[in-house]
Amino acid sequence: MRTAEAPRIVVIGARVPGVDGALVAPSDVLGLRFRPDRDAWTVTTPAGETDYDLVVLPGTTAEIAVPALDPRVIAPTTVGPADAERAYLGMLVDGVPNLVLTDGSKVQLETLLAWLRWMYTEAATRILARPPVTARWIQRGRRVPSRPDRDAVDLSNDHVRDEGVYTGSAVFRSGDYEAVSPVRLAGHLEPLDGNYHWYGTVDDLEIGAALKKMPRGSVTVAVGGGEGAPAMVTDKTVWGTYRLVGVGAPPYPL
Repeated sequence: MRTAEAPRIVVIGARVPGVDGALVAPSDVLGLRFRPDRDAWTVTTPAGETDYDLVVLPGTTAEIAVPALDPRVIAPTTVGPADAERAYLGMLVDGVPNLVLTDGSKVQLETLLAWLRWMYTEAATRILARPPVTARWIQRGRRVPSRPDRDAVDLSNDHVRDEGVYTGSAVFRSGDYEAVSPVRLAGHLEPLDGNYHWYGTVDDLEIGAALKKMPRGSVTVAVGGGEGAPAMVTDKTVWGTYRLVGVGAPPYPL
């Protein structure tokens, strides 16, 4: 995806009010494949292949090909209205990037437009559901938030991902305390101070809450039997996960 311009959108099905993009009839789609090397969907039609940054399916079902992007999730081979019950807000299916389901409702349109604004302003090339957030949303009765929540979706770009992303288990220690939690960590080299800044979320609610209470500067995080890296648990998101930040060598391999 190109970060300097608004996302190239394709709507497969009926036109969605307020969404500017190409319109393709479902019967014309011969292939729909996500290309992680450029964060784009290649749509194959009788006219040939075209890349788009975002696919919108308004009540449409489509066969897709998506490589494994998150070890916690097996991406489906077909997506459509039948997946709305297990998709975040009925729109983002776990493991399927840059593809949005919509029933055409006003609240879903407002959410989609908010996501597009965030992608543009943050130069994000990929949007993904966060599996822990999706699970909690379902557990809490699928209540729609009063406004779109930036922390509920995973926005990233090629630059950050190329410099390292870790998704998996991590060991947290503080004094005599030790616990293992699923985490998602990423980072980048900050030119302004010359340091590597890494950040992410602690997905276990109880462990995150316990770490938040630990003395400042006492928490370390390690992955894969490696050395512990100093970290700080900063705050709780609206979905119950806890933000984690660190400066210097990250706990995951680059």
